[in-house]
Amino acid sequence: MIAAWAPLAMLFWQPIELPLRMRLVMFLPLALCIAAVYRATRSKRVEDLPKSTALAFMNITLGMGALAVGAYCLYELVLWWS
Repeated sequence: MIAAWAPLAMLFWQPIELPLRMRLVMFLPLALCIAAVYRATRSKRVEDLPKSTALAFMNITLGMGALAVGAYCLYELVLWWS
Protein backbone atom coordinates (compact mmCIF):
# COMPACT_ATOMS: atom_id res chain seq x y z
CA MET A 1 0.00 0.00 0.00
CA ILE A 2 2.77 2.47 0.87
CA ALA A 3 4.70 1.58 -2.29
CA ALA A 4 1.82 2.93 -4.39
CA TRP A 5 2.33 6.40 -2.89
CA ALA A 6 6.11 6.48 -3.42
CA PRO A 7 6.05 8.03 -6.96
CA LEU A 8 3.63 10.72 -5.82
CA ALA A 9 5.74 11.54 -2.78
CA MET A 10 8.85 11.78 -4.99
CA LEU A 11 7.22 14.69 -6.85
CA PHE A 12 7.20 16.76 -3.68
CA TRP A 13 10.77 15.88 -2.70
CA GLN A 14 12.18 17.21 -5.95
CA PRO A 15 9.94 20.06 -7.14
CA ILE A 16 10.14 21.27 -10.72
CA GLU A 17 12.00 24.55 -11.12
CA LEU A 18 9.94 27.02 -13.14
CA PRO A 19 11.06 30.46 -14.30
CA LEU A 20 9.02 33.44 -13.16
CA ARG A 21 7.33 33.94 -16.54
CA MET A 22 6.16 30.33 -16.61
CA ARG A 23 4.63 30.73 -13.16
CA LEU A 24 2.68 33.73 -14.41
CA VAL A 25 1.54 31.85 -17.52
CA MET A 26 0.30 28.96 -15.36
CA PHE A 27 -2.04 31.41 -13.60
CA LEU A 28 -4.15 31.84 -16.74
CA PRO A 29 -5.50 28.24 -17.01
CA LEU A 30 -6.16 28.26 -13.27
CA ALA A 31 -8.16 31.48 -13.53
CA LEU A 32 -10.07 30.11 -16.54
CA CYS A 33 -10.99 26.92 -14.70
CA ILE A 34 -12.13 28.86 -11.64
CA ALA A 35 -14.24 31.18 -13.80
CA ALA A 36 -15.81 28.28 -15.70
CA VAL A 37 -16.72 26.33 -12.58
CA TYR A 38 -18.02 29.40 -10.78
CA ARG A 39 -20.15 30.50 -13.71
CA ALA A 40 -21.40 26.95 -14.34
CA THR A 41 -22.82 26.88 -10.83
CA ARG A 42 -24.38 30.37 -11.16
CA SER A 43 -25.65 30.37 -14.73
CA LYS A 44 -29.37 29.98 -15.34
CA ARG A 45 -29.02 29.15 -19.07
CA VAL A 46 -26.32 27.30 -20.98
CA GLU A 47 -26.32 29.96 -23.71
CA ASP A 48 -25.05 32.56 -21.22
CA LEU A 49 -22.16 30.40 -20.04
CA PRO A 50 -19.39 31.34 -22.55
CA LYS A 51 -19.93 35.09 -22.23
CA SER A 52 -20.24 35.05 -18.46
CA THR A 53 -17.18 32.79 -18.16
CA ALA A 54 -15.13 35.17 -20.30
CA LEU A 55 -16.25 38.14 -18.20
CA ALA A 56 -15.44 36.32 -14.96
CA PHE A 57 -12.03 35.33 -16.35
CA MET A 58 -11.27 38.94 -17.23
CA ASN A 59 -12.46 40.12 -13.81
CA ILE A 60 -10.27 37.58 -12.03
CA THR A 61 -7.22 38.32 -14.19
CA LEU A 62 -7.51 42.11 -14.00
CA GLY A 63 -8.35 41.98 -10.29
CA MET A 64 -5.33 39.84 -9.48
CA GLY A 65 -3.17 42.09 -11.63
CA ALA A 66 -4.41 45.18 -9.77
CA LEU A 67 -3.74 43.49 -6.43
CA ALA A 68 -0.22 42.58 -7.57
CA VAL A 69 0.51 46.15 -8.69
CA GLY A 70 -0.89 47.51 -5.43
CA ALA A 71 1.20 45.12 -3.35
CA TYR A 72 4.30 46.03 -5.34
CA CYS A 73 3.65 49.75 -4.86
CA LEU A 74 3.18 49.21 -1.12
CA TYR A 75 6.43 47.23 -1.03
CA GLU A 76 8.31 50.02 -2.81
CA LEU A 77 6.75 52.60 -0.51
CA VAL A 78 7.90 50.72 2.58
CA LEU A 79 11.41 50.42 1.15
CA TRP A 80 11.44 54.14 0.38
CA TRP A 81 10.36 55.04 3.94
CA SER A 82 12.93 52.80 5.63
